Amino acid sequence: MRNEIKVETRYRRIVSDIPHPDSRTVIDELSRLEPRSMTGISPVVWNRAEGFQVWDGHGNRWLDFTSAIVLANVGHANPKISQAIREQLDHYLFHSYCNPTEIRLRAVKAMREILPPYLDKVFLLSTGSEAVEAALKLTRMYGQTIASGKIHILSYYNSFHGRTLGAQMAGGFLDQQEWMGQKPGGFHHIPFPECARCPWGRQKYENCGVECLERSLEQLREQDVPDDLFAGVITETFQGPTVAFMPLDYVQALREWADKHKTLLIFDEIQAAFGRTAKWFGFEHYGVEADLICLGKGMTASLPMSAVAGRAAILDLPDPGEMSSTHTGNPLCCAATIANINTIREEGLMANAVALDPVMRKSLEHLCESFPGYVGAINGKGLIWGVYLLNPATGQPNLSLAKRVITRCIELGLLMLPTGGRGTLKIAPPLCITEEALLEGVRVIEQALAECVGGNWNSASTHGTGMVESL
Repeated sequence: MRNEIKVETRYRRIVSDIPHPDSRTVIDELSRLEPRSMTGISPVVWNRAEGFQVWDGHGNRWLDFTSAIVLANVGHANPKISQAIREQLDHYLFHSYCNPTEIRLRAVKAMREILPPYLDKVFLLSTGSEAVEAALKLTRMYGQTIASGKIHILSYYNSFHGRTLGAQMAGGFLDQQEWMGQKPGGFHHIPFPECARCPWGRQKYENCGVECLERSLEQLREQDVPDDLFAGVITETFQGPTVAFMPLDYVQALREWADKHKTLLIFDEIQAAFGRTAKWFGFEHYGVEADLICLGKGMTASLPMSAVAGRAAILDLPDPGEMSSTHTGNPLCCAATIANINTIREEGLMANAVALDPVMRKSLEHLCESFPGYVGAINGKGLIWGVYLLNPATGQPNLSLAKRVITRCIELGLLMLPTGGRGTLKIAPPLCITEEALLEGVRVIEQALAECVGGNWNSASTHGTGMVESL
C-alpha cells in the first residue's frame, strides 16, 4: 500500500507507507512459517494497542473500528484488566484444569450476576467454536431425552458459528463445508430474515416476521423432517458479516415454535454480548428467553475465554467427566473476566454505547444520502454497525468497493474489518470510544468512499503484504 498523503490528527498518525518497509520482514516471515489461511487481514504489524487506538513500531497510529475482531469491548490494554491479570500472576496459579479454585467460583458468580436469572448455570471454556460445539452437544443430548431421533439442528444461511466441524456445519456458508467430504447429518438451514435483502423479495418489512418464519419452515417440511425432531435452533443474535438483526415478531414466533415442539432456542452471543449492543446480552433486545447462549470474545477483552450459559436442566445432562476442557476456568482468564465485567459497570460503557447509538445512526444515514446507489441499508445497535455497499448498476453487494474502501481507510489511519464476501463495512469500535473519535472515524470512511467512488485513488500493488483479501 503506497500512502502519498501523511496523516496527523489527535487520534491518527500515518508517517510512512503501509506497511512500513521495516514491517515487511515480519509479514513475509509469518507468511513463510504459517499456513496461507493466516494471511488476508491487514498489513499492519501491531506493536501495542490501548483504548481505541493501535500502534505499529514505526510511529504510525490508527483509530480502531475493529476491537480486534469485536473482542476489546472495554478497550485495548484496559488498566483494570491488566492489574487483575498481574495480581493473578503474582498469586502463582496459572493453570488448574477442572480442579476447584476460588477464582473460578468468583468468575462464575460474576457471570451469574449479569445473566437473566433463568440461565442459572455457566460452563467456562476457551474459544467461541468450543462454546458452540458444547451447545450442540447439550442440545442433542437434550433432544434424545425426549425421542431417540430428536437430534436435528436448525440454523441459518450466511451465519457463522466457528471453524470446527460441528460449528461449521451449523454455520450457513455451505461452500465452507466442502472440505468435510462426508458431512455429519442432521443440520438444516433456512434463510435469515434480513429485511434489507428479503429472502422472499419484499421491498420492505411489513410486519411479516411470522409469515417469513412459516415459509422457511414449509421448505424444511418438504425435506421430510418433522418439526418435532428438531432438538434445537441456533442463531447469531445479529449476523456477523452484515450486522443484520431479526425482526421482533420473527423471533417471538420462533420462540413459540420452539416451545411447541420442545426445541431449544440458542443464541450465539459471541460477538453480541458484554455491552456491544448497549445491553449485557444482545438477545435481550428481542424480549424472549433463550435456553442456551454461547459467549466469548468480549468476555475478557484480552485472553482466550468462552462460555455456555443455560438452564440447569440442560447443562446438567452430561455425567461427571463427560463434558470438560483442558483450559476450563483458567485462572488468568477468570481474573480477566471478573475485571472486564466490573469495568463495563464502573466505567459506564453500556451507557456510552446507548449515547453513541443515535450519533452513529445519524452519521451513517448521512453516508447513504451522500452516496446514493453506492451505500444501501445500515444495520446496528449500540456500537456494532454494518453499512451495505452496492453496485449502483445492479443493486448487488459491491465486494470490490468494500475491499478498496477498507484498504484506503487503513492508509488513512482507520482499522476496519473484512466481512467475508458480503460487501459490508463493519464498524465495531471499543465501547470506551469518545463521540469525537467516533465521528472522526466516520469522516475517514466518507473520505475513502469519495476517493474510491470518484476514481481518485488506486492502491499500489499489495503482493506479499498480507493485504485485505478475505472480502
